Formats: sequence, structure tokens, C-alpha cells
Amino acid sequence: MNCSHYWRRQIVSKGSKLLNRKQAFKRRVHEWAVKLEVNIVWLGVRPMHNKWASCSTNGHLNFNAELLDLDQALWDYVIVHELLHFFVPNHGKLWKSLMRAHLGDYESSAARLSTVRPGID
Repeated sequence: MNCSHYWRRQIVSKGSKLLNRKQAFKRRVHEWAVKLEVNIVWLGVRPMHNKWASCSTNGHLNFNAELLDLDQALWDYVIVHELLHFFVPNHGKLWKSLMRAHLGDYESSAARLSTVRPGID
């Protein structure tokens, strides 16, 4: 096999793995949305420079593509964090109690996530 075929296969393989991770992530978002009874109008996974996710009151969700490299516990933390903002717009006592009700010790995931900064290589 010549070098160009090898690298082409490597690139295709990496792209396929990324697509599978993205599909798995979106499935996880939809699972949580059903559980939390949130109607998602639009769901995107894209590069974001300063944050892990954002949402709007009209049902639009954006997640940082860098999340695809992280484990499911961190996915769940960011997903539930954003979905709860459809009910509670801030990080007050109600939001914290809902996070605890759905994720238990969510603070450990928050601490782990804080060691990884979005947009930093």
C-alpha cells in the first residue's frame, strides 16, 4: 500500500469515528430531553471558543464540538446543565437542587470539566 492510500484511510477512519461520537452525543441529548420533558427545536454540535454550550428560550441548543472528546459523565453534566436552563435561567438553589436530583454529585463533574478549557489546544 502506498503512503497516500494509508493516510486517506486514516483520515476517513478518523472522520467516521468523529461522526459516530457526534451521533452518540446527539442521541444522549435527546434521551435527556425526553427525561426532562424539554422540546428541542434545533440541536447543533459545532466549534465554540469560550463555552461548552448555549441554549435559547425558543428551543435551540448548541454544544461545543470539543465535548465529543470527553467521557459520557461530562456529556451528561453539560447536557443536563443546559436543559435545566429551559426551566431555571440561573444557577441558584433551584437549579442546583435539580442538578443534584438528576446527576447526584454533579460538582465532581463540574470540577473535572473546569480543568479542560474550551477552545484551548
